[in-house]
Amino acid sequence: MKLQQIPESQIIEKVKFENHWWNDKKIDEHYAAMPRRIYFNIFIQIVNEAKDDRAVVLLGQRGIGKTAMLSHTIQALIDAGKPANQISLTSFAIPIFKGLDLESVVKFNLKALNIKSADDLIFIFEEIQYLDEWEVQLEKIAKKYPKALFIGSSSIGIKSKNKRKKHSKRFHAFVLPILSFYEFIEIRNQQNTIYFDDDEFSQKQIDIFNQHFLNYINYGNYSSVVLSTKIDSEQIRSESNRYLHSILLRDLPNLYGINKLHKLNSFTSFLAYNSGIETNVEELAQQSGYQKETVIKYLNYLEHIFLIKRIYRFNDRHTDERDNLYFRIYITNVSMRTALFTPLTVDDIRTEYMVETAILAQWQHIEKDMFYYCKHDHVFIDLIKVDNNKKPVWITDVRWQHPHGLQHNELDIVGHFCGKHGLLSSMITTKQTRDIIPSSNVIHSYEPASLYCYSIGKQIVENKMIDKRV
Repeated sequence: MKLQQIPESQIIEKVKFENHWWNDKKIDEHYAAMPRRIYFNIFIQIVNEAKDDRAVVLLGQRGIGKTAMLSHTIQALIDAGKPANQISLTSFAIPIFKGLDLESVVKFNLKALNIKSADDLIFIFEEIQYLDEWEVQLEKIAKKYPKALFIGSSSIGIKSKNKRKKHSKRFHAFVLPILSFYEFIEIRNQQNTIYFDDDEFSQKQIDIFNQHFLNYINYGNYSSVVLSTKIDSEQIRSESNRYLHSILLRDLPNLYGINKLHKLNSFTSFLAYNSGIETNVEELAQQSGYQKETVIKYLNYLEHIFLIKRIYRFNDRHTDERDNLYFRIYITNVSMRTALFTPLTVDDIRTEYMVETAILAQWQHIEKDMFYYCKHDHVFIDLIKVDNNKKPVWITDVRWQHPHGLQHNELDIVGHFCGKHGLLSSMITTKQTRDIIPSSNVIHSYEPASLYCYSIGKQIVENKMIDKRV
């Protein structure tokens, strides 16, 4: 037999095989058994309310649950009465579909269904980042078939601010954040560990909740581990390796023009180990041994795939020329540190930095965030939330090791910042202390970091739900 090109009929058969719910009306059991993310109700509402010729794009880092979210969406649509054969999913991670454009995929699906019109159909394009100029293609296809709904998922963000503005009228982009500590507690069914209505928490309650918080930091974004009734080190190691393979050893860097994968991985590990520590591009270049241009390229790439977040000094908040500025780099998935190194303990010297990383990660659930930090006489104010005019709204200082949060001179610096910017209060996290301390015209609230982290996640989700109902 001679070599042959892959025939069109084989592609059509593959389309039918991948969309098995056309026949059995059920998604894969693996995904059906997974609990739905709290954000699912928000996403399915966006899908149901999508207007003609406007696509929906699901964004988020690898291994965060986008595939599960899309599978749950398919099942929910079927359960709500949508004919199963009107929903198709094409993953561009599957080799046979790579190289096809969106127009070709639509036509192959129509042939597989033996129909001519795309009206009322829902096309889901998974891993759409593999397509050249996917934003342009998605806009064109949504315009050409205005009576069909198109949903894309990408592990890489929209390329630039200009393109984001250009396509904002065609896209409804939804960024799926990492699992919050609030979601972790809900899934692990540990809500009753501590009673939030109590005025005082017992030492035992705080200690138990802190252990849950540390578990969240170490493995809280590994879905198979979180869902297990019994957790062992072998399971954590296995899931850690799977996660690292998905984010570091796959081919996303090639799409960004990065071909020296071992250098990128080494640089990423270096950032993860130093999450929360202040630096700048020049220092990173010196410490890593890479050229400044390479460091900038790596930083931009890692932010573009949602793996890191840079927070800049408050004093530099009015400039966009940031390559030479100081900043603090945080990994967005706290469990990434365990995957690269070893699990942290309560008293590990690096735990405070990962507590800070975890708290910032909760605030990343707000799509439009504006955070800075401040440094004065070697004292940091870790999180400064600003409004649209970049005026401070509130501040949080993260402490874990020191039993009472801030020492006296540090408290004076926090109080001075609050007074200067008209803030009446500050939040200071601790390992165990819960207290309110007046100081001059500022009230300092002390809260265990684990409770604070939980409350953030709960508050943000509830606010998002309210916003969607309004």
